[in-house]
This record gives sequence, C-alpha cells and structure tokens, in this order.
Amino acid sequence: MKRIFSRGCHMADNALFDSRADTYDSWYMTPLGAYEDELENALVFKHVGVVRGKTVLDVGCGTGLYSIRLSEGGADVTAVDISSKMIEIARRKAQDRGQYIWYDQADMAKLPYENRTFDMVVSITALEFAADPLLALMEMARVLRPGGKLVVGVLNNDSPWADARREHAKREESIYGAAHFFSSSDLRLLFHRTGTFGALTMESCIYTLPDEDEFQDTTASRQEFFGRMFRPLTGAFLVGTARKR
Repeated sequence: MKRIFSRGCHMADNALFDSRADTYDSWYMTPLGAYEDELENALVFKHVGVVRGKTVLDVGCGTGLYSIRLSEGGADVTAVDISSKMIEIARRKAQDRGQYIWYDQADMAKLPYENRTFDMVVSITALEFAADPLLALMEMARVLRPGGKLVVGVLNNDSPWADARREHAKREESIYGAAHFFSSSDLRLLFHRTGTFGALTMESCIYTLPDEDEFQDTTASRQEFFGRMFRPLTGAFLVGTARKR
C-alpha cells in the first residue's frame, strides 16, 4: 500500500489537541466514562462488523482507542490525526500491545493517501472538529474503495450532553468550544451532499444524563433501554454507516 505523507494540518487545531493529549484518556478511567466507552464501542463495532484481513483507515484517531481495537480485530490499520502528541501516545500504546499500526499526522481535509486505498474508513468523534465537515467526508470517500464502508461516530446535537458540553466550554477552555455537534438529520444531509454513498443507517446510544456525580449503573441501564426504545437517534453518541457507490 502506497502511503504519501502530508503536513497539511491547521496549527491552531494541532496546538489545541496537543495540549489535551496527556490527559485525554483520563475520562475513560471514571465510572461514567468507562460506561460510555463500553456502549460506544459496542455500537461502533456493531456497524463496523468483521474487519479481519481488511485495510482500514481511522480518521481522527486521537490516542488510538479505535485504531488499536481495529488492529486487535485483525485489520491492517492506518490511522491519521492532526495532533502529533496524540499520535505519539497512540503509537506508544499500540507498541505496548504488540499491534503494528501505521500512524500519520495530517488534516482530515487533506488525507495523504491515494484514491481507493482502503476497504473501510472509520472516524469516531472527529468530524465535529473539522473546519469543513463536507470536505472531510468527501476526502474519506475519495480514499475508500467502491463498495467500501464508512462508519462515522459523532456527538449528537439532539442530546442534553451537547448543551452540557457547550456550557462547560463557556466556563473553562475545552476542546468542545471548537466542536460542531450533529443531529441525525445533519448527518444524513452531509452524507447525501457528498453524492457518493448509498443508504445511510443510523443508531445512537448513551441516554444517561451528563452528570458524573449522579451516575449509577442500575439507573443508567434502565435509561438506556427506554431511551433507545422511545427516543431513537437522540442518544449522546450517534453512529452513521453507508457504503460507497
């Protein structure tokens, strides 16, 4: 596989994520963060399906959470992120787990790969930070083979979590101050505007309230069950999947 390295990244965004790199994974060590990660991971891999033997690109890989999981599932994984520090951490984590993953620093709007390179493209909570989400999505489509699958996970604007994150960003510096949250209709329109993908399948999860102090496993499970049943596509985390025509 030919991979062309690119330095095309916005330095402001790079600095923002570099400054958060060392503490980025600490959220997953909290009870609520661990619970969220379990639900998000289950939903993402429900849509991803079998990856063994496939070439997969993880766009906006952060500290390697999904690139490592995809590699552990048997995929040949390439991962890209705008933050060099995030990539450093991701590379170290992959090495510690004995996973070979090719990491590149680049902007998701200028992916440094040839057309039709990958069987699958996965992008989890990264599109929110793209300066031009449509351009980023079209880049993902460009490097995807015809018939290949794109799986995108975003933070849902139709959830109280979005308001809580915006309020938090007003009080103190946060990566969410620069985020654009997507509703299910926003995501559907974005996929449609690329003119590249077939039917979009969407699901959401995380119906707990955004209050770490109030989190309880038993209550959360009940909220999740009824949320998915009566308020589909309004969970805090939204996944959309489509195949390239």
